[in-house]
Formats: sequence, C-alpha cells, structure tokens
Amino acid sequence: MPNEQKTVILLASDLMMISSVGGAAAANGLKFQSCSTASAATEACAGAENVLMLIDLGTPGLDVRELADALPPTVVTHAVAYGPHVHTTKLQAARDAGIGTVLSRGQFSMQAGQIVGAFADR
Repeated sequence: MPNEQKTVILLASDLMMISSVGGAAAANGLKFQSCSTASAATEACAGAENVLMLIDLGTPGLDVRELADALPPTVVTHAVAYGPHVHTTKLQAARDAGIGTVLSRGQFSMQAGQIVGAFADR
C-alpha cells in the first residue's frame, strides 16, 4: 500500500513527542495527525485507510479500554501505547485492552522513528 494512504495518529500532548513523531512520519512520506483527546483520535480515523495509532497513556482522562474498543480494526492496523515505566497499572491496562505493543516512555522515545519506519515499509 502506498505511503500516502498510511496515517500516523499520535494521541499525546507532549510537544517534543509530537515534533519527534511528526518528523519521523514526514521523513517516511506518511500523513501525520496529533490529537489531545481519545475522541479526537477516534474521529481522526474517519476516512483513513491504514492507521498506526500511538497512544500516550498519560493523556488526561484516557480510558485505554474504551479507546481500544472504539478504534476500527480495519483502519487501525497497529497500535502502540506507552507510558512511564512506574505506571505498571496503566501499562497492563493497555495490554489487557488488546493494544498490540506496549512500551515504557523511554523505550518509545528511543524506538519511535523505527516504529514509524517499520509501519511505512509494511
């Protein structure tokens, strides 16, 4: 599938992460959208065909189970959640919700470019 049909959606409010992931998406020829709420992230999936959803588990008010249930599986082909390694309950909640990959914030920060690049190559 051509990259112009692929979209990276980042649910986060961290400007540094938005810049980093947005840069990686642009470098791989992918569309990019950042959202600060779960409802905005779900709405961003409308009209998209192939989405990589990146979820900051520290997003205020986030219910990761509710978000996971709302994401259309035919559109969101892969999801990655991340949060501080000390927030084990939130990380486990993401796993329990069926999020494909769950990482500590540090792991995600180091691997974000690789994750986006691997998505572009699919």
